[in-house]
Amino acid sequence: MNINIAGIKISYEAVLQRLGYLKTSERPDAKLETEIKERIDAAQKLIRPKAVTAFENITVFGNEVSFESGYKIESPQVAKLLDGCFKAYGVAVTIGSALEKKRNELIAQKETFKALILDAAGSVAAEEAVSQANKQITEFERLNNNITSKRFSPGYGDWKLEKQKEFLQWLGAENIGLRLNDSFQMQPEKSVSALIGVRKTDNR
Repeated sequence: MNINIAGIKISYEAVLQRLGYLKTSERPDAKLETEIKERIDAAQKLIRPKAVTAFENITVFGNEVSFESGYKIESPQVAKLLDGCFKAYGVAVTIGSALEKKRNELIAQKETFKALILDAAGSVAAEEAVSQANKQITEFERLNNNITSKRFSPGYGDWKLEKQKEFLQWLGAENIGLRLNDSFQMQPEKSVSALIGVRKTDNR
């Protein structure tokens, strides 16, 4: 299926939450609010959202999830998540590298707070991208009388981060320019990968 995440909008309230403002009763004053909104506008112009998906029928046995292609995930938590599922999607999204390059320029210019806001806006954009992709997969499967699981990403629980390499290869993440550094972190930085299971509506 084709995923369309081109219309991502960066939420001001979500950026505030990333910056920690929503954890207290404190709100930005008018000057700071203007600064934040200006950085969000700049971020909006810098993001280039892309997504890639793959899916296969799966079999869950014990702590292992086996895909038709031969790809396997050994993880009790992933196996539990996908228990009862007959299919699984992989999804990866990125907003590109332009925003992080601009953020690094601001840091070099000692514009630390502007860089912080831009970084927060980038994180919000990446999260919105994967959320939109998830929603589209869920809606597609709903129309086929199926339901989807919660999404789960490499590096969470007992699905070790180093296993992300195999997952991204299976997913074909290189098609949207994603790669891993030596610490198995995705590059560009503002990228997210996730696994989503599918089960029949009557098999909850």
